[in-house]
Formats: sequence, structure tokens, C-alpha cells
Amino acid sequence: MFEVMNSAVTRNDWVGRIIDGRFPLLELLGNSEQAGVFRTELDGDSHQRAVIRLVAAEDAEARLRDWKQAATLSHPHLMRIFDSGRADVGGVEVLYVVTEYAEESLAQVIPERPLSTVEAREMLVPVLDALAHLHSRGLVHGRIKPANIMVAGDRLKLPIESLRRAGAIPRPQRELQNYDAPELESGTILPASDVWSLGVTLAEALTQHAPSWDRATRRDPAVPAEIPEPFAAIVVACLRYDATRRATTAGIRALLNPSPSLQEPTNEMDLAAPAVNAMHEPADEAPNKTRMLAIGAAILVVLAVIVYAMMRSHPSQQPSHSAPPSAQAVQAPAQAVTPAPAPPPSDQKPQSSNGTVKGEVAERVMPEVSASANRSIHGKVDVAIRVNVSASGAVENARLEAGGRSRYFTAKALDAARRWRFTPAQKDGRDVASVWSVRFQFRRSGPEVHAVEVTP
Repeated sequence: MFEVMNSAVTRNDWVGRIIDGRFPLLELLGNSEQAGVFRTELDGDSHQRAVIRLVAAEDAEARLRDWKQAATLSHPHLMRIFDSGRADVGGVEVLYVVTEYAEESLAQVIPERPLSTVEAREMLVPVLDALAHLHSRGLVHGRIKPANIMVAGDRLKLPIESLRRAGAIPRPQRELQNYDAPELESGTILPASDVWSLGVTLAEALTQHAPSWDRATRRDPAVPAEIPEPFAAIVVACLRYDATRRATTAGIRALLNPSPSLQEPTNEMDLAAPAVNAMHEPADEAPNKTRMLAIGAAILVVLAVIVYAMMRSHPSQQPSHSAPPSAQAVQAPAQAVTPAPAPPPSDQKPQSSNGTVKGEVAERVMPEVSASANRSIHGKVDVAIRVNVSASGAVENARLEAGGRSRYFTAKALDAARRWRFTPAQKDGRDVASVWSVRFQFRRSGPEVHAVEVTP
């Protein structure tokens, strides 16, 4: 499933077309020689956001078969595949696959700051769980890297449209990256290949740069000295040039959470897959209550990490798999409407001037922000919303005026502002429309808001 093409598959002017009579191309999220990625919606009244990936119709039967098989997988940390098939777009035959929409990725966190050791530990848990699920079925993810560690809904997930069966593959015609294990160059892919990619990703997450490595040396990469334990030991165990000497997902778990009676393995082979069976691992154990609680805690911490990226990233920044949603598209939970308290000194009060009486805030809605999102705030996040108020006092339109570096908090501010109610302004004794600037400040202690009437 290594998509290798000689020219770009899609064009910007395809936005607005409908694929297979069901999937509208609503927004171009990314375009490359490998594929074109668009935002789309699923059938039905819910208008659920999704991603549709268009690729050239090469090796079509095998690719469609792989997508159909991947769609049968069910795991809380694997992205869902909703549909796949063939289509003709502007006279170009393409294959398409429709998957869940990912709001953010780890690739947007790393340029801003490295993960803490707590965040790195909790990031590893769901990724290891998903990989163990795949490896026990003889499958290899093949694309583990920060851009493919994503948040969809409220879970950390891995995309699965590029899964491969362990074993021989065509030699890649693209330039290999540090994330690509040494054996890929010779046309072999193994579960141990995912372990290599995870080791590079973990090192990059903790240091903000991938380990330097010369593929031609055929030696193990040097592990950056600043990586703390137990992560340094994990990276070393992952980045063995010899695939049979790399740790399995179970071995990584043992290094991450050593038994009290055995703080470190007796030798590296206790952690590595057997040489004669390097592509298979034991099936997942049945989950118990303790494990489910641990996974739940991991999800909450990882979500806090990605929300931090949402706070810091620019709206135009996009993950390779899919771009972040626009501020208006991010869904927010229902929020309570409360009567407006006495306005603070910075809020406008009714004033008479030349027959004009300014309006007032009648009901204000405060954004509801999760505890994990609040914990991700360092300092404050400012979002200013320009609100158009009708002569009846209802909000007709709300749009971003300033701020907006975080799509998450921008969406919360927009959703709250749209629910405000106002006592309308008056001119010559008649109610008139007005424009307000509503500025939200998100802090760890909770959001604050100040409103100023701009006109009339």
C-alpha cells in the first residue's frame, strides 16, 4: 500500500464534486503525488464529518481488497473505514476510501514543545495496544510517525488505510525516511518494522527531532543522551538494526511498567521477538477492569497533549493525513444559558446620545471547556468574536475577529457567542440592529468574557 505515483492525483477545482453519488468533496485538506485528501460528509441526517482519500487507480483490485479487510477491524484506537470503491472524477479514474475525521495529530505538538515524560508514557499505552491488536493478526501498520498518531473524537487513534500483511512487499520507489525500518529497503515488512518506527517517533516526541542515522552504516542509531529512562531503554530496544533483536510491543510494555520483582529484563532477548517467528506476537489478553481504567486514564492525558497542540497551532496548519477542521466546524457540547450578571466595568452600559441608546447583554453563555483542556493552558488564550445582533436582540451571525490560534478554544467561543441574547439598541425610540465585540479569555481557572457594543 505504498502509494507511489508520478503526478498529483487530484486538483483544487474538484471541490464541489460528488464521489460515487454519495460523498461530496467539501474542502481540499491536502494534495500530493500520493493522494488527494478532502473533507466530506457521511450519508444521513447527522452530516457526520469524514475524510475521503483519492488515489490513482493502480493495482486497484489488491488495494480495494486490502481496504475491505481493514474495514472489518474493530479497536478503540484504530480509525474506522466507512467505505471504499472506484469513481470517475472529471474523466480521471480514482480509488477512494472514506475514514474518520481526525482533528489533530502529534505532529502538531512536537514543533511547539517536547512531550513530558508523563505525556510520553500515556501516549505509548494506546499506541502499543493498537499495534498489539494488529500484530496478533499478522498485520503491520507500516506508517507509524507523529503525523499518524491522531485524535478522532475523544480517542487517540491510528489510521489503517495503509495496513499490510507481514512478509514480502515491493521495494518502495519513494525515498525512505528515518521512520522506515532498514528491512523495508530489501522488500520486507514485519511487526518489528512498526517497532522501529515507534522508537523514532518516541525519540522525536521527547527531543523535538528524530535520531540521526545513516542507513548505509547498517548500525544501530545513536540514542540522544537527553532522553530519560525508561524511555531511553525503550528507544534502544526499538532501534536495533537487526529486526529479530528489536523489542515486541509486550517487551516495550515490560520496559515501561517493570514488575516490582524484576526492574529490568535479564537480557535483551527477553524483550525481542523470536528470530524464527519475528512477525507474530501473542494474541491480546482479555481486558480486565484494572487495564481498562489505565487505558481510560491514558486517553485523558493524551487528549490534553493534543488539545495543547490545538491551542498553539495556526489554523492553516495541517496533519499529513488530514487537515484540522475550521473553527466553525468543530463540534461543542450543549451549553447552559444563564442570565447575564451585572456587566463588568469594561462592558458597555446603555447611553443616550443624539437619540441613540446602546444595547445591553441580556443573557450570556460561558464556554464549557473540559478539565483536560483547561490543564493544557499556559497563561491565557484570547479569542475575540464579532457578533451581529438583530433588532430583536438575537444573534444573527458570529465570526472570528481576533485570536483563533487554537481551533478548539475558537470553536468553544463561537458556539457560546451564538447563544447570547441582547437587549437591542434603540435609535429615535426604535429597536435597531447592532454589532458587538465579545472577547473570551481562557485560563486554567476557567473562561472570562468581556463584551463591547461597536455600533450603533
